[in-house]
Amino acid sequence: MLIFAYAFLTTLIHLAGAYFRYLPFSRILNRKLTARLWKALLLWSIAGLMINIYVTSVYGISMRTFKLLFFFGMTPYFILSVILIPRHLAQHFFVIGIQALYAFMLHSVASIILTLIYSTMTARLLPLQLTLWIGLFLLIYPWGEKLFTSLLPDKQFISDTKLQWYIALLPVSFYIGCIISITNVTFLPELSDRLTRLSIPLFFFIVYSLVHYNSREAIQYRQLTQTKERLTRQLQNLTKHTKMVQENEKAISVLRHDLRHSYRLIYALLEKGDYESIKKHIEAQKKLLEKS
Repeated sequence: MLIFAYAFLTTLIHLAGAYFRYLPFSRILNRKLTARLWKALLLWSIAGLMINIYVTSVYGISMRTFKLLFFFGMTPYFILSVILIPRHLAQHFFVIGIQALYAFMLHSVASIILTLIYSTMTARLLPLQLTLWIGLFLLIYPWGEKLFTSLLPDKQFISDTKLQWYIALLPVSFYIGCIISITNVTFLPELSDRLTRLSIPLFFFIVYSLVHYNSREAIQYRQLTQTKERLTRQLQNLTKHTKMVQENEKAISVLRHDLRHSYRLIYALLEKGDYESIKKHIEAQKKLLEKS
């Protein structure tokens, strides 16, 4: 029963990671593709659960099992996401690097809490660590969801071919640096060592959050500047239009005055019977109108 619970918790954590890796792409996926992606991920989770149970039953609940399941267990989920969300390979690498560091940070915090409670960290506490990981995941879920939903806000990341792979592989390189230092280590005996391990992803998230915030502020400032320029142009056009309307109103007022004068003149000539003068006046007004 303990083996099943351990394998189930591991699968649940992999699904949580897959969900966070899905969030940055959720805005560009339609319902059909989203349903197809999650159907594939859930089907693999069933197969993954069987594999996790088998590996755990063979090697037991140990740090070796823990590393096998978590270092390689996310790979099939990642491959499915790349296949079902194509043409975004660099973004996929960037997202999995961030998500791996996020998961690593939660594992570190969970192990620190258990070390403070039990004064040590052993294999028998690994199921409890996974349970604590899920608890921490749910506790800071609102912040994590916000982080991953807006993980790729800058279009330059997508369009700039020269920079995109450097940016994409940066969090992956941080993650590799974290796991290399503990590959051959069973358990870190000292609390200070665990705090040092936690500081690496924590430092990355702090730096990334600051850069991400500044980037969003710069984008918003650029958008506000563009909006201001557009409104200024609209105001200028409106001012020109208002001036033109005022000039037209003046012209119409003059035309009305001339028409009233012309009508009075024609009426006076009609009373005199001077039809020749009326004809000349009408011809003159016609020429003036054509000229206008």
